[in-house]
Amino acid sequence: MTLIISLQGGMAVGKTTLARNLEKKYENIHVLYENPYPIVQKRKQLNLDIRKKDGFVHNQRLFIQAEIERLKNLPEGIVLLDRGPEDIEFYTLHFPESIGKNWNIEIELDQELKELRNYRSDMILYLDASIDILRERKESDETRSRNSFEEQLKLYKQEKSWYQHFSSTVILNVGFKTEQEVEESVSEILRTKNFLEF
Repeated sequence: MTLIISLQGGMAVGKTTLARNLEKKYENIHVLYENPYPIVQKRKQLNLDIRKKDGFVHNQRLFIQAEIERLKNLPEGIVLLDRGPEDIEFYTLHFPESIGKNWNIEIELDQELKELRNYRSDMILYLDASIDILRERKESDETRSRNSFEEQLKLYKQEKSWYQHFSSTVILNVGFKTEQEVEESVSEILRTKNFLEF
């Protein structure tokens, strides 16, 4: 049996750091890290323009198919996803409006989205912080470029409210917490929900 927890939240909020810390702390937590680069590379090879409808639809089809394949082959136990299927669904549905487009993506990718929704997480842990804190963390992190940071911020306000509509979402404000405090808070959430006994 597999229990899926997805880590969500704005770019630079600390998802990957938290995932690494939990992976070190708990032997029964398997972490799958976000790796968009193979699809990004394929997009470049195919010369897809995601600011045009056909290019965006093709791009998202690639991402959705890759995510479904990943989720079909999960190990047993607790699986912690750095992002996950809900993130891909959100971006697929909301990116067009962020660039002023009114594409009906729900129809264009109807079958793909239906299949993706079969793999929703058992719990969504949404790490919340203000835009100022996200920007500060992004600027102080020299290990990653995060070239799409400003573009992602256009969707940030919608993102939190979208995740709130899932009954499985737990929102944790991490804005003024240290790494250790975030880890301790998440450990307490997992204990309260009996996930660590899974």
